[in-house]
Amino acid sequence: MTRAGAWGVRAAATLAALTLAPAALSGCGASPTPLGPAGVDGLTIPTPSPRPADFAGRAENPWFPLRSGTRWVYRQYTPTGSRTVVATVLPGPRDIAGVPTTGVRWQVRTGRHDRTAMVRWYAVDIAGNVWWFGQRVLAHTPRLDRLAPASWLAGRDGARAGLVLTDPPRLGDGYFNALQPGVVERRSTVVSLTATVATTGHTFRHTIATRDLSALHPLHVVQSYYARGLGLVAQQDTVATSSSMSLMRMRRG
Repeated sequence: MTRAGAWGVRAAATLAALTLAPAALSGCGASPTPLGPAGVDGLTIPTPSPRPADFAGRAENPWFPLRSGTRWVYRQYTPTGSRTVVATVLPGPRDIAGVPTTGVRWQVRTGRHDRTAMVRWYAVDIAGNVWWFGQRVLAHTPRLDRLAPASWLAGRDGARAGLVLTDPPRLGDGYFNALQPGVVERRSTVVSLTATVATTGHTFRHTIATRDLSALHPLHVVQSYYARGLGLVAQQDTVATSSSMSLMRMRRG
């Protein structure tokens, strides 16, 4: 267990820039790398029947911390304004498709109140790969992810768990994050292992950058940036009516 503490980076009022460093751009093409039938070597992605034994260890992924009580505070910017978004790792596992998963609650702050927008469930396999096992999107709350706006659970109605990040990440790998036809068809491609992303308050270097797409929302392309020990530090929707999100502070569990 890591000791509790606060990460001191504070993002200022607006997101000034969200860019890859020139060196990272050389690894990014105009379109993502085509997906193979198995995604990443040796793994079936998405998986129709996860084996609980593959998730029996205590492995962690350094780019996607899931310790209970870990809390991230983000500032999200949209064409109509900005808002605070809070993500918290929940205590206790939830069994999904026979696998104990960890929940992350996402809340949107309105005034002094937090409204839960969604809960997502993840599991880390014995190799340190992070899998996405489902989400519950609550009604009448702002949706935070245009690429996966609906509720789903692996093992129900044909939904399959997919990968979020591998350990270690590998440049050019493409894989489904999750698959339930007509509900969630999201996939990612690792486009940089050394990306630099700048916000008003901080510059994050040597981050993992993924390009995230969905066949259900073909006009939306999202760039996500993960920093070692911190997790998701920035995200940008690259369509014309773009939105972006940047980490303000983090408290480790």
